[in-house]
Amino acid sequence: MAAVQHPRPRYAPTTDGGKRTDRRVAIRVGIYMAAAHFFGGFLFLLFQLGGRH
Repeated sequence: MAAVQHPRPRYAPTTDGGKRTDRRVAIRVGIYMAAAHFFGGFLFLLFQLGGRH
């Protein structure tokens, strides 16, 4: 017996209030990445300054 393959369902693009959310999610991810790098750089600076003693 051969396995029956069902077609994959096609989902509608994610919308919020009738607007696509792809762009807003990409902007939010960019902001989070920038904030995480800024925080990591700040911690690195604190450890560098603290290690001078």
